[in-house]
Amino acid sequence: MSQSPEHPPYSTLEVSEQDPEAFQKEVVNYPDHSIPQAVPLEQAAAGATNSYYSPETAKEVVGAPHGAYSGAGTYKDPNYPGGAAYSNAAAYHNGAGVPGGVAYSDASLYPNSAYPPSSTSPIGSSAYGQAPLTATENGGQYPPLKDEKAAPAAATICGFRRRTFFIILGVVLVAIIALGVGLGVGLASKNKNSSTAADSSSSSGSDDPKDPASTNSTTTVNLIHDNSKITASNWTDSSGVVHRTVFFQDVYNSIIARRWDSDGKTWKTDNLTELMAATTTPLNPLPGTPLASASMDHSPNFETHVWFTDPDNIIRSMACTDALNEPDTWDNDTLSGAILQTWPGGQLAAMWQRTWGADGNGTWIVAYQRPEGAIKTANSSTWGTATVAVDSSDVAANSSLAIIPSLRGAWLDRLELVSERASGSTGVMSTTTYNDTWTGSDQRVTDLVSSIPLPAVSQQFAVTKFDNWTQTVYVALLQGGTITGNYWDGKEMNAISSFNFNSGPDTNITSIAMTPDAMFYAISNNEILEYSLDQSDPSNFNYVGVVFP
Repeated sequence: MSQSPEHPPYSTLEVSEQDPEAFQKEVVNYPDHSIPQAVPLEQAAAGATNSYYSPETAKEVVGAPHGAYSGAGTYKDPNYPGGAAYSNAAAYHNGAGVPGGVAYSDASLYPNSAYPPSSTSPIGSSAYGQAPLTATENGGQYPPLKDEKAAPAAATICGFRRRTFFIILGVVLVAIIALGVGLGVGLASKNKNSSTAADSSSSSGSDDPKDPASTNSTTTVNLIHDNSKITASNWTDSSGVVHRTVFFQDVYNSIIARRWDSDGKTWKTDNLTELMAATTTPLNPLPGTPLASASMDHSPNFETHVWFTDPDNIIRSMACTDALNEPDTWDNDTLSGAILQTWPGGQLAAMWQRTWGADGNGTWIVAYQRPEGAIKTANSSTWGTATVAVDSSDVAANSSLAIIPSLRGAWLDRLELVSERASGSTGVMSTTTYNDTWTGSDQRVTDLVSSIPLPAVSQQFAVTKFDNWTQTVYVALLQGGTITGNYWDGKEMNAISSFNFNSGPDTNITSIAMTPDAMFYAISNNEILEYSLDQSDPSNFNYVGVVFP
């Protein structure tokens, strides 16, 4: 019979008073067979259910960095004088993603009159001097005319001289003919273009014409930000319907969510930046911001969260707290007012950690690189207190990151954190294991891929598990576009020098993400593509379809 963990349940990633290094603990309650990957029933009969690990302290309480609120347009904490709002106006005056300016203003471009009328105009009746002198006043130099008759009036048509009338008539006729020809050519061209567009494109997602994700278009128009990252998460509701959400950044710098479920089987769009544009906390994401997301499926609670950074490299978050009933309702997640600052250009990784008790909703965890270089994990039990997971001496600057839950025997209470460390002029992709605490994590490091390029903006990691969390695939998109990785088959690690993308369009992948249920997403040639992992041969990804546009 299986035994309960050697330690009683404890509070997820809480802090301890025993050690200033601030180690984290995961919540472990005993099994609930309603949870995916449920543990054996024997575990529940093995021990006490109301005992918890004693808390630990945090290594560092991250305070507000110097100048975190300085400058125009920065975020204000709800408790900070001035209110919870950005100091700037909404990012886009006429809807998220559309730059402001005269061209998009509702006001007229010019006033009705360049000079308003005035009763005191300087241009009066005598503006040009006195009236002409009479003959007498001129000294009689020119005698008055004698009984001259007025010349006969010239013939007119409609008040115009005959010659002037016919000239105007000719000009008008020429203009009418030219206008008719132009309209005919234009209508013919429009009909041809409409027919071509209908044959070559299809719509998906929102019906909002202002939403670039909802317009019928081909990929000749770039709708995805050139430096956009991508992140994805999944969850399963009580009816067994699978839900997936993919996040990216569009050309207007907006955070876009594309969501799908196995019931409707269509992709729908939420423009998170547009949703928040008229609020007191409009989004201001860094162009090309790192992205991380995670989802909770602990019935009756179903949530999806996304994290990104602002121009001051402060982590921000949005949350859909009723993803089952109101999947298009999002709100600002304040992270309890915590100021979590990242290394400039640093990446993010996130996950939701389950509990095993019927009353526990688990914990949200975000991994990031601090400005001093260490990799930390912050969690929703105490957002303001982050714990060092990988010391600054063991990680490269701007390291890519990925995180995934991991088994300890029958219990899913460990974590794996994937990062990169420098080794001379090259890097090493490695994974570090969380085992009750991050203490001694430098002794629990497994190298995955050696001799890779040092971190770059285009270099990203992704990780997923399958076969009841027993097998793991690690993927690295390297600078230059090469995709390599490793595969843990439950017994040993196997190198994957390259992955095969079966069927689907030609790829030029610039960003990658994976969900915990072994789905792979990539930005390629101004599209977001979806693949499923071939679990019989994890070096293969099988094409599923286009997520966007």
